[in-house]
Amino acid sequence: MRMSDGCSLVLAAACGGSSPTGGGGGNPPPTIGVAMAEYRFSPETVRVAMGSVVSWSNHGTTSHTSTSDSAGMWNSNAIASPGPPPPTCPYPPCDNTPGGTFPFTFRTAGTYPYHCMFHDALGMKGVVIVTP
Repeated sequence: MRMSDGCSLVLAAACGGSSPTGGGGGNPPPTIGVAMAEYRFSPETVRVAMGSVVSWSNHGTTSHTSTSDSAGMWNSNAIASPGPPPPTCPYPPCDNTPGGTFPFTFRTAGTYPYHCMFHDALGMKGVVIVTP
């Protein structure tokens, strides 16, 4: 019986890897959600660690984008609202396609301002701050 106990201990040590420093599969990067609704990003400022994913979701009544102020960094294109457009749409585009999300992985530390291409003039702006 004693030998079996010893083998169990050896096997448990060999099967490790669940510690934060253990090798292997690793954990998926954390995802931070940003809501797009009624011409605002919420939260407007997001602080994340390098490797994190920021995912924008439209919860409003009109289409929005998440577009980096730095050309070519990221652009979600139009993310439609989750439901039908209101009877009158004050700030287009307004369509009937279902809403969605746009994830982007931040791999480099820095400050990344962004805006909605459709509603920038209405102050729909945000910033992602990425720390090492």
